[in-house]
Amino acid sequence: MDLTEMLKYSFDYLQHHKLRTFLTVLGIVVGISSVILLVGLVQGLKEDVLKQLEDFGPRTIIIAPATASGGSGFGGSTFSTTRGKLYEKDYDRINRLPEISSITKIISGQTTIGFKNESISASVYGIEAGLFDDTVPVDIDSGRFLEPADRNVAGLGWTISTSFKEDIQTQSSIFLSGKKFKVIGVLKETGNSFAPIDNVIFIPIDDARDLFNETLLEGEITAIRLTLKEGSDVEAVSDEITDALLASHRVTEDEKDFTVVTAKFINERFSSVLDLLTLFLSAIASISLIVGGIGIANTMFMSVLERRREIGTMKAIGATTEQIRNLFMVESAVLGLAGGALGILSAVSLGAILLMAFKISFVFDPLVIWGSALFSMALGVVSGTYPAIDAAKVDPIEALRYE
Repeated sequence: MDLTEMLKYSFDYLQHHKLRTFLTVLGIVVGISSVILLVGLVQGLKEDVLKQLEDFGPRTIIIAPATASGGSGFGGSTFSTTRGKLYEKDYDRINRLPEISSITKIISGQTTIGFKNESISASVYGIEAGLFDDTVPVDIDSGRFLEPADRNVAGLGWTISTSFKEDIQTQSSIFLSGKKFKVIGVLKETGNSFAPIDNVIFIPIDDARDLFNETLLEGEITAIRLTLKEGSDVEAVSDEITDALLASHRVTEDEKDFTVVTAKFINERFSSVLDLLTLFLSAIASISLIVGGIGIANTMFMSVLERRREIGTMKAIGATTEQIRNLFMVESAVLGLAGGALGILSAVSLGAILLMAFKISFVFDPLVIWGSALFSMALGVVSGTYPAIDAAKVDPIEALRYE
């Protein structure tokens, strides 16, 4: 009996037991599709992160106080409890570096923004004029942005401008902690979570110092953001800044009370988290694969039990022990491969729906897809090995007496 005959024999048997075959294959389908979907979604998230890092800027460096947990005090955690401070002297020290193309100090805080009898809590960044010319290149939706002589004016991120019943337009008046500011510009939506521009109000840094005067020490600033010249070694400059601030703050590396953030720094942090997430989710999805493998083993044991007379007949007419074993292993491999193929098809279909209908990022990784197909077949073979060996051991005389 060659492989073609074994395959035909297996297909004929499985077709005669459609419900059992369907339920056995279903376990593999669920497991394989879960693994592909979860890995595809995490890789899609990773691609989104990398795209946003491009907007962050490969030559951008941010220096901020370290949070109480040791992370960056800039961006999403700007208002976390910090265990360090930055000062104007830190800015002056860093500003001496020849590799710097542009640099700005930032004073930030959380306050109440009032507009036409409505009020919300919002993040306010006090910045120097020119920040969005080079350091953070963005587009203006309407109006203009800050200029050196401006006072008591504000530029709004897109989300802030649309957070009230009536959208805030340029030349409108808003109130920050009760103090009046004129809106001179609204930025276009960016959707970038690494530079949370959409949810921020930008005002001149001197106004920000007045606004948050009670919470700031003399000469204190919240963060420093800079862009390096083309061709500069970002990591080398980052190390130079770290060494300078360690000396200035008189702390060791282990006691460091500030964070120097680069695109590589963010990428490494997110990659490690996403890799762990991928591993964790794959492990969870693999549980269903184990269940599917047990289902195949159970089906094959039942098949051996039901076909003892048939096995005895095949042995009586000349089938060898090896042929009987191979026959059942081919059958279990067919179950695994069928489950894998349907699982891949289901995952790709659902991934395409998520991508097109819901705009959820999904990556079709050929390595994962081909690996899933091979794994499903291997799972079938492994799950069917012991039942196949059991079938091969059937004594033909005893089998022919079996009813």
